[in-house]
Amino acid sequence: MKQKFILGLGFLFTLACNNANKNLDYSTLYKNSVAISDYHTAIVAAQCILQADSSEKNYLDSLPELYAAIGNYTSAEHYVDIALVNRPNDEKLMQLKALCLQGSGKGKELLDFYNKLYVATNKINYLYQIAAMQFSAGNGEEAVGLVKTLEEKMVNSTDSVDIMVSETEKQKVPIRAAVYNMKAFMVGQKDPMAAKKFFEMALKEFPDFYLAQQNYMQLMNNLQGRR
Repeated sequence: MKQKFILGLGFLFTLACNNANKNLDYSTLYKNSVAISDYHTAIVAAQCILQADSSEKNYLDSLPELYAAIGNYTSAEHYVDIALVNRPNDEKLMQLKALCLQGSGKGKELLDFYNKLYVATNKINYLYQIAAMQFSAGNGEEAVGLVKTLEEKMVNSTDSVDIMVSETEKQKVPIRAAVYNMKAFMVGQKDPMAAKKFFEMALKEFPDFYLAQQNYMQLMNNLQGRR
């Protein structure tokens, strides 16, 4: 079904660009479509503008984000790679590249790219993402070492990270709370009371931290069940 949709969208590009009224203002169509989050139409408008004039760089640069917004990570990655040729250290483009890799399930490439993002920006939210991926992959020693570095760097940090709370929803969480929540997971199997302490530290930093709330409640229920 997805392949048919993509083919259909390609046909729509051709139909719209070649057979539409020549007086149609695609730039206005693009602007109005973006304003109401109609990204499919905005893509068609941008592609028509580029077919008429490939030098319209602003529209070319907008395509990665537009394709990512509709979940077409293959096309988004294609256009973000084009943009990165001239702006290899553009953080927004690099974030889009990471999103494309994540959306396409390219775990190893995503880990490598987060390392590249951290080296390029020295921002600890990317270091957190690396630690989380290493921990999820079962690389405990690497994750513990990264968390230790995070604790050293996050003392006065006001950075935040996006934590997924469902398949489609995420919550912006202060980095300190996120690290304490991860530490609780790391020690939870061997030392439930230490996990309790770290969950409480996470919630002290950010009382609305949904994932930590759920983890803490589950831990407390388990501890009560052992009595």
